[in-house]
Formats: sequence, structure tokens, C-alpha cells
Amino acid sequence: MSDFDDEQERAQESVERAFPEVARFLGQLPTYGPTEVFHDGDDIAPDVVVRVAYALSRVQLMTALSIGFTEIAPDRNAEDLTVEEVRSEVEGWLHGAAVIELDRYVRQGQLTAYPPEVQPVMDALAAALDRAYPATGENSPVRRAPRYGDGTVTLHTVDHGEVTVPEPAWCIGHSWQPNPHRADITHNSTRVKAAATTDGAGRVHLLHAYISHSPHLEIEPEPHPVVSVDLGCTDDFAAEDIPQLAEGLRSAARVLENVAAEAIRLRGES
Repeated sequence: MSDFDDEQERAQESVERAFPEVARFLGQLPTYGPTEVFHDGDDIAPDVVVRVAYALSRVQLMTALSIGFTEIAPDRNAEDLTVEEVRSEVEGWLHGAAVIELDRYVRQGQLTAYPPEVQPVMDALAAALDRAYPATGENSPVRRAPRYGDGTVTLHTVDHGEVTVPEPAWCIGHSWQPNPHRADITHNSTRVKAAATTDGAGRVHLLHAYISHSPHLEIEPEPHPVVSVDLGCTDDFAAEDIPQLAEGLRSAARVLENVAAEAIRLRGES
């Protein structure tokens, strides 16, 4: 018996002990997959493989297959799809949808300023994560909480070990980026937002912006802080709402100009 088969057997026994009714129900269903381990490329080096089992209806299967087929292989003849390709399309779409949503939360977390009293909780969660998903090999993370000094922060990087860099007063901190590469060390400010309130569509998010600086970038160096902008409005509006939307856009323009002016002012401090 392989290590994977042994692991599956232990997991099955654990489910049967903890959830006997669920186990009896799932035991009546045919089980397929995973066809392969899905990975999004070289942007992020993986630490572990997490296998997830979905109990899906025929309608859900068809929806996942049709979306995956039209987005990934629209020129293929559907009649020629092999069993492996069908399963790969379904599993691949489930993976892609989950990763897109997860990345949205990752970006949101990168913009979140955690107050000092929350940091012990974040450190405890990181330790719990390492217990639950212990990574092995050369990519195994050695987690170190950021250490702040007098105008500095020390981070444990995966390629240069401990690195101490100047910490600008406007930076929200680095609990959101454990074990970065040295080139990826990034200072982010708090976010500013702009929105419009319309009669028909209610409150409409237009943008959020913040000052960002990655002083050690190598491919596209950032000698000065930049302004990161997320434009968040794509919708249809009643014609009567457009004047209110336009006023919101003018307000958004003023917000961007203020953030840009602050970024320029900070050049002398970076």
C-alpha cells in the first residue's frame, strides 16, 4: 500500500468515526478524482498539497464542465473529449474558482492594518497552520513574526534569511506577508476609498487607493513610493443616476490626486 493510499484509508476511518451518518451517505456515491494536482504556475511556490472532495449533483457537474470547456477548450469537439479530459475540466474549474476567490481575500488581507493587540492571534494562527500543514523540503517555511525597532523592521525572508529594512511611519506593518522574498518586501499605507451614492443603484464603490513601496524590487525597481489603485465600478446605470455617479468620479479624482501628492511628499523620506 502506498503512502497516499494509507493516508486516504486513515482519513476515511476518521470520517467514519466522527460522522457516521455522513460516511454512510457518502459511501453510497461513486467517487472520482483527483485527476491531477492543480497549480497556477511559478508565481507562488507551493508548500503543501491540500486535497478536497466535493459532493456534486449532476447539474453542478454539467455547469462546471460547460464553463471550463468554453473558457479553456472552445475549439475542441465535445464528442471527442476523453474521460480524463472531462474530469480534468470539472476539477480544474472547481480549483480555478476557489483560487480566484482565495486570491481576492489574500489581496484584501494585504491591505488590512492589524492593530497590535491582534498580532498575537495572527502569530497563533500561523503556528496552528504549521501544525496542521507541516511543509517539508527546501520550501518549508520558517515563520518569524516581524520585529520592529526604532524606524526599522526585521523580516525572515526565504532567500536572504533575516533582513532589516527601514520601516516608514506610514506603513501598516508586515504581518500579512510572512516569509517574503527580499525583493517582495512591501510597505503599504492604509487605504482610502471613494464611492458614489445613487438613487437607483444605491452606494457604488468606485475605487480604493493606497501608497506602496517595494524598495528592493529587481525587475522593475521602485525608487520612490507608488500609488496602487483598484477601480471597482463595472455596471449598468439608469441615465438619471449618471450625474450622481459623475460627482462620485470627481470625488474619486480628488482622492487620487491627494494620495499622489502625499506619495510625492514622501519621496524625501524613502
